Amino acid sequence: MSKDILSFEDALNHSVGEPPQNEQGHVLFSIKVSVYDRNTGAMAGMVAKAKSLHGHDSDFNEYSVDDYPPMVWFWDREQQVVLLEKKTTVFSTPTAACKAFEKIANNYELAMLGIRAEIEPVLNRNEQNFWDEYDKFEVVQSVTFELTPPNLFGETEKEMKKALNDTAKSTNANKVTAIFENKDKKLKLKNDSWVGNLISWCRKGGGHWSLKGHLHGKKTQMTVKSEKTAKIVHMKGQGITEVTLTNYAPHDVKDIVELYRDDYRYDDGIEKVS
Repeated sequence: MSKDILSFEDALNHSVGEPPQNEQGHVLFSIKVSVYDRNTGAMAGMVAKAKSLHGHDSDFNEYSVDDYPPMVWFWDREQQVVLLEKKTTVFSTPTAACKAFEKIANNYELAMLGIRAEIEPVLNRNEQNFWDEYDKFEVVQSVTFELTPPNLFGETEKEMKKALNDTAKSTNANKVTAIFENKDKKLKLKNDSWVGNLISWCRKGGGHWSLKGHLHGKKTQMTVKSEKTAKIVHMKGQGITEVTLTNYAPHDVKDIVELYRDDYRYDDGIEKVS
């Protein structure tokens, strides 16, 4: 098992006792690990974003209290995927949820090892198709791919993985940006192996892309980004709460993750290189 994966899990555990804070010392997020088995990687718990509730008591005196609305999360070690309960009142977008887990994980445990967790949404192929968005543009000026070099990913898109790893090792970069641009707004892309791998890498949580240009019938310049839709997994009849999690054993968490893994897995085999 990769030491990086185990270090990520250790970092989540570390934040239980030392949650991330802002410069003023206020807690940003609170996380609880209800189930964890280091051997199998079964891990689940609750997470919350700090909010302030303002109101008045029965004597009309103002008060303010901290509120931590809980959300259930599961960790899938095999896919390196965090499953998070959907509550848009807490995290308005999938990207906001990813950034929250980055702040939780990038603590003392990872800093001491000189590594950092980068988390991106796994996009829904059917609802977030790069080429559907690309075809909406009458003219495209630039396409930007911001990629995260892999250290946790499995054997997917081997050529892409090797190229990013080689770049990261030679430059110590933890982000690689590829920009396709035509100043005359006449950019033309084709779904060849290289561009297709970039798109696939982003869709599977390895980065994100943005398109800049003019949509059909529009005079003003527009930018469309990939973080529009993340994969949604419907766990029918589960009704998982903090109480049920407390009574779960590691094998219960493992069984649930395995039951729904095919709904969100990124190594779907479609673009694997043998």
